[in-house]
This record gives sequence, structure tokens and C-alpha cells, in this order.
Amino acid sequence: MPTVYINGWETEARMHDGTLELRRLNHETEKYDSQKVPLFDIDRAVIVGRPVVTVPVLQRFAGEGIPVAFVTSKGRWLAGLYPDANGHALRRLKQYELAGNRGIALRIAGDLIAAKVRNMRRVLQRLASNRARSGDREHVTACSRLEEHLTNIGDAESLDEARGYEGAASAVYFKQLSHYFTDDIPFAGRNRQPPKDEANALLSWTYTIVLGEVDAAIRAAGLDPCLGFLHEISYGRPSLSLDLMEPLRAPLCDLLVLDIVNHKRLKRDDFEFNSENGGTYLKPDARKTFFRHYERTMQRRFAAGKGEPHTDFRAVIRDQVNTVLRYLENREHNGFFQMP
Repeated sequence: MPTVYINGWETEARMHDGTLELRRLNHETEKYDSQKVPLFDIDRAVIVGRPVVTVPVLQRFAGEGIPVAFVTSKGRWLAGLYPDANGHALRRLKQYELAGNRGIALRIAGDLIAAKVRNMRRVLQRLASNRARSGDREHVTACSRLEEHLTNIGDAESLDEARGYEGAASAVYFKQLSHYFTDDIPFAGRNRQPPKDEANALLSWTYTIVLGEVDAAIRAAGLDPCLGFLHEISYGRPSLSLDLMEPLRAPLCDLLVLDIVNHKRLKRDDFEFNSENGGTYLKPDARKTFFRHYERTMQRRFAAGKGEPHTDFRAVIRDQVNTVLRYLENREHNGFFQMP
């Protein structure tokens, strides 16, 4: 069990004879179902909503070096509990130095955006091929426009200009992505904070869960997750974590969402409307279904390129962080993740 998910207010997590015990109320029997998980089987933990988690559990997680992400029931990332990485102070000093260098920041941001746009184009190509749409004029035009934006990104002279091309590319991409959702869970465009429909609820939820993993990998490497190159620095914003999310949104998050939707692993009844803020969110039991398929995706092995060794998305996240370290150390690198 690489990740343990402690999900919802009806769940309890406590230590029992050195083992993590998870208990959840079964409404049919009105008793608690119990599961015991050895700590050595756990690589990370995600605490969703407001379950009962005892202090000894959190202390053992910290002592065993198990990172913990805290996520609200509405899919907003709150914070994390991470192993101590204060020994990498020199890395952070170099990070602070380079983040203030406009030329280097533009170079790193440009590489991130370029990787993101290439991956969006590759996702559309794969989806179109699966649906026999590769020759459709709309698809061909969209891919051509993404290629044009790639060229413009390489010529951008400022961060704002590069971000503008990113926004234009994303608009092209999401318009095409709408063709691959179902009638039961359609997608008419990106909206968030709060998500207004089921498709956006699932997209936002997936982005949040992956963001927690990216943030943990950044902290484990001793970097400051709040000091990025593409995203502006703002109080409480994990800018570097959001930076490294960008190349992963299309090939990891969006394809996972489409797989869940098209195979009807989640349906419209698995979502609920919140009248207080007008948002749509996954129901607690639906989150369990999501996490099951999420873990399969994160552990699935694939070749990053022709003739290259197999990897998985957790290794890709670590590689993204290592790419930043190579930038900081002025070493050669292969750039950020590009979908095979």
C-alpha cells in the first residue's frame, strides 16, 4: 500500500500494537469495519476531510519519514506534514538566488510551459487516434495552433508573454478535450473555485491530489515549494509545486479523469451539489473509488521514450524535482517530462 487514504469524518485512525488501525462506520451493520496496515507498507498518507486521527499516528508518521498531505472534503489542498529536510539549506539559498534572476527564471518557466504544451498536444493526438478523429479538420487545426504557441513560447522575452501563450494554448486544448467526455458527465470548459459541474469537480480533485505528491517530493529534496519560477510568489501559494504540476496535468491528471469518466467508474450520482457555495464535489464513497484508480495509474509502468527503461509517474515526479536541482547546479538535464 504505497499510499494510505484516511477518508472522511466517519473514519478513525489510531496506533494499535505498532500497526496503523483504520476503522470506519458501517451503516448497514452499525458497527465499525477495521483494517490494520503495517507502517513499513506505507510510503505516504493523505488525510481527506475531518477523520479522527490520533496524535500518536501523526508522531509515528513523522518518525518513520512518511509524508502526510491534508486535503479538504471539497478537494482543496491545505498543508502537509513532512520529514525534516533542513540539511539542504545551500540548495534553498541557490534557489532564492536564481528565482530572482529574471533571465534564468524565464528560461525555466519557458521550459515548463513548453513541456506542458507538448504534452497537451500529445494527449489530443492520442485521444484523436483512439476515436478515429486524427484527420478531422478541427483536431488538425488545434494541433497546429499548439505547435505555433510552442514556437512563440521559445521566443518570449518576458514571463508575462510566456504566460500569455500558455493561456492561449490551454484554451485551445480544453476546447478539444471537451469532445472526449461523455453525455453523462460532459465538459463545456474549465471552471474552478468552486467547480460548477462533475467534470470540473473531478479535474480539480485530481489536480489537488497530484499537487500533494509534487509538494512532498520538493520538500524531500530540501527545496522551498513556495518559491517558483512560472507561478507568481504569493502568500500561502506553493508556487514551485504548481510549476512542476504543469507538465503533468494533461498526461497524468486529464487522462486519468477521462479514463474514469469513459469507463463509468464514477457517474453523475457520485457527485453532490453544495448549495452554500454553488460547487459540485465528489461524495465520500466516490473518493474511495477514485483513489483505487488513482493508485493504479500512479503505479502503472511505461517507457518514457523509445529504448528507455520503464518508469512510473511517482518516479517522473522525482525526476521533475531533480531537473530543477540540475538547473540550480548548472548541470546538463533532459528538461521536464514529455509524454511518450
